[in-house]
Amino acid sequence: MISRRSLLAGMAGASVVARSPKAQPPRLLLGGYETFSLYDSLLFIGKPDLSPYGLKRSRTVYENELWPLKRSAIPNESAVRSKARAVLAEGVTAAVPVILDVEQYSVDVRLDISHINPDTSTVDANILKLKQIIGWFKNEAPTLQVGFYDVAAPLGGLPVTGQQPANDTELAIWKTANSYLIPFVTYVDALYPSLYTSITDQAKWVADAQRCIAEAKRIGAGKPVRPFIWPQYHDVMRGPLALTYIDYDYWMLQLRTIKDAGASGIVIWGGYKRQWDDTQDWWHATLDFIAAM
Repeated sequence: MISRRSLLAGMAGASVVARSPKAQPPRLLLGGYETFSLYDSLLFIGKPDLSPYGLKRSRTVYENELWPLKRSAIPNESAVRSKARAVLAEGVTAAVPVILDVEQYSVDVRLDISHINPDTSTVDANILKLKQIIGWFKNEAPTLQVGFYDVAAPLGGLPVTGQQPANDTELAIWKTANSYLIPFVTYVDALYPSLYTSITDQAKWVADAQRCIAEAKRIGAGKPVRPFIWPQYHDVMRGPLALTYIDYDYWMLQLRTIKDAGASGIVIWGGYKRQWDDTQDWWHATLDFIAAM
């Protein structure tokens, strides 16, 4: 019997420290020139307007907005179209990235291939659903720049930030899984990999982030890559660190790593049901990072 690893291996064929941020010229992307930017997708209670500090607006559209009554395995065309019109009515323009947060459809082909089911039917069906969703949304709001947050998979999102390769064989399989998504990526205006913090090993976080950004850029073929980061440790962590704030140095390292890796920007998310607190180290690091840009 064939395993998903051996099948994908056949398809495939065959601690880094971030530098300090340097002034960089605007990058030429498919849609023109874009300078590196930080985007606000924070949910803190009492959060002030962060635009005077240098953060730009973004609009994350969550699943409960696309399935307002009950989430279903079938995309809700009327709800998606209605939400697109509502986002336009909010005053969102092409300068404001729109990120659709749809986390129920896996597009990681590695999870779709096994000795039982050596094909890509599940991923293909899920890609079709995502194409429908973004197609309906952009049909109602053709002026907006729309992408998906990390797409979705049980072990993480878009394979670039999903199940990380542990050796050269797995690396080749991982890259093949990413390459499988290249036709789908033509439907999005930007890529939004998730680089949330679930480890305390900073060198490993840097290496993983650099590799993920490089892959997103490779399959994106010039489209903006704007990773999501979260100023708290991920809640998947066990122990006292879960949901605590990241310290100044680690957060600054993340900001610098993403910029130096050639990303087009960063979307900062988090703060759900938490009170805004401008005394936190992560916020001071963010302000210092902006000042040095």
